[in-house]
Amino acid sequence: MTLFLQLVLSGLGWGGIYALAALGLTLIYKTSNVVNFANGALATVVSMLVWTLHTSVGMPIALSWLLAVAAGALLGALTDVMFMRRLRSAAIIVSIVMTLGLLLLFEGLTGVIWGFEPKAVPLVLNGPVITYGSLAISRNNLFIAGLTVVLGLVLYVFYEHTRPGLAVRAVAEDPEVAMLMGISRRRVVTASWAAGVAIAGAAATLAVPASGGLTPTFMESIAVYAFAASVLGGFGSLLGAVVGGFLIGIVTNLVAGYWSNNLQLTLVFALIVAVLYIRPEGLFGRRARVRV
Repeated sequence: MTLFLQLVLSGLGWGGIYALAALGLTLIYKTSNVVNFANGALATVVSMLVWTLHTSVGMPIALSWLLAVAAGALLGALTDVMFMRRLRSAAIIVSIVMTLGLLLLFEGLTGVIWGFEPKAVPLVLNGPVITYGSLAISRNNLFIAGLTVVLGLVLYVFYEHTRPGLAVRAVAEDPEVAMLMGISRRRVVTASWAAGVAIAGAAATLAVPASGGLTPTFMESIAVYAFAASVLGGFGSLLGAVVGGFLIGIVTNLVAGYWSNNLQLTLVFALIVAVLYIRPEGLFGRRARVRV
């Protein structure tokens, strides 16, 4: 039982990272209906900026992190304005293919600018491990889990209890009606891209210390788990992204602890297939209704 509880606690850190990355996907999907497969590559750019500001400029890691996340928001907004806005009236599959192209483009540019050798980024929060009896959890993992929960609550309050959040929900539900009501769909979608890339960038920076080094492609596996978390929780659901991320993090840690790291991805997708077979809209998604 002690081993089980310890593995659950240890999985909270990665679970929070997957949940943050899934939140980034969800924010963009809610307003544009596009699954942004380039989100991991864009988040990697944010991590590279953290490394540059901390290593080359000499800024404290916390300040480097905040400035890079802000730059990530700008990068997300520019990506929407320069690449995705022209495809707004095109078929969804065209926009999805564009994000795959942007994935390869940004990974290549990141390698050209920063190189391909692994780079180290320190923990945002360091200190002695917190213990309770025979259980232990690092301060960094606790910070990641807490940040994820707080951010999820902030986004929930924003969407459900503020006028700008109501505007975002209106665009997500019916863009045409929202525009007739004077809501700028362009601004809402661009803001969602900015927020989605910024949050994914935060997740990437938090993941670097435990991932073996920062490279142009290090977010690829994390992006897969984030996508799995979004599908498991229900695409478009903020609660689903958070719960799905933590579930994926805990389950993968249990699999690694009791069996093997090589089985993590296989069993996670087996879990997703089982859930979607029983409930295709995910754990917290809404069932689509079609009138005939």
